[in-house]
Amino acid sequence: MSKMQEAGIPPDKATCNILVQKCSKSGNTSAITHVLQYMQDNSIVLRRPVFLEALEAFKISGKVTHLLREVNPHLAFEGIEEDIDLEPTSTDICYIIDRELVINLLAKRNFIAIEHILTGMINKEIQLDSELLSAVVQANCAHYRTTGAILVFQYCLKTNKRLDRSAYISLLGLFIRINSFENVLEIVEQMVNSDIGLGTYLVSLLVHRLGCAGLPSFAEKIFHSFPTDQNVVTYTSLINAYFQAGEVNKGLELYAKMRSQGIPVAYGTYEVLIVGLEVAGKIHDAQIYRKEKIHLQWRNYSLESFSVEENLCNCLFDQSWTFKVCN
Repeated sequence: MSKMQEAGIPPDKATCNILVQKCSKSGNTSAITHVLQYMQDNSIVLRRPVFLEALEAFKISGKVTHLLREVNPHLAFEGIEEDIDLEPTSTDICYIIDRELVINLLAKRNFIAIEHILTGMINKEIQLDSELLSAVVQANCAHYRTTGAILVFQYCLKTNKRLDRSAYISLLGLFIRINSFENVLEIVEQMVNSDIGLGTYLVSLLVHRLGCAGLPSFAEKIFHSFPTDQNVVTYTSLINAYFQAGEVNKGLELYAKMRSQGIPVAYGTYEVLIVGLEVAGKIHDAQIYRKEKIHLQWRNYSLESFSVEENLCNCLFDQSWTFKVCN
């Protein structure tokens, strides 16, 4: 601590807590007093578990604890000594220390050190909380550190931890970029199990991306994982995925199902059908849908005439519509 101050680096709350905890375990009450004096001068307080450890250390040494109580008035109430009997286990202590270290390293963007800590925690079966794991995931994804993000994801799978929605979406973007599609399905499965929705836009983009990658079965799983988001844009995305994979009959069957459920057809849907059938050599069938699209265009619908899903479908799959919107 003295070296940190000499170097012009003031110890923060996490550092002070770690120092007090380590000194409490070794029974070094003089060092605890030194840290407490610094904390008092800088309005820093201890975490409750650390306070209890320090209180026990002073009790064993037979020394007074006035400074400890003055620094932590929020914890120094009558009867708190009874909590000392609930001595934290070695696992609890390791968790507190490792968590504070991860927070400090995350603030300093020291991702390599965080990876080492997480690897050690997996081996020791110590679990971090979901909020901190989510923060680590997002920081790694933001800095394009795939190894760190994947490590956290594997850690979550092993410890059965759930992340928040933004962290899952960051992971989805990362795994899509590196073509790790099996991990995409694992993330979607965890989101479904946690009742976390993706929304129509993200579902359609995932289905479309998996279709472009030649993985219609994966796209199909994503589509069926979110039944509340089955609308014209997600249907069209899956139809396009089938056409991309050369499964024309499946695409036409899905289109027929969409129509039977009363879902309106958008310009983008027709464009997917026309292009897909032309590529498959079914020129006559493509002409039928081209005429239907022209008939729809003759109705002179404005942008406001379409639902949000229809407009999104048109923007994703019909270049002429995108041009119309932008102009």
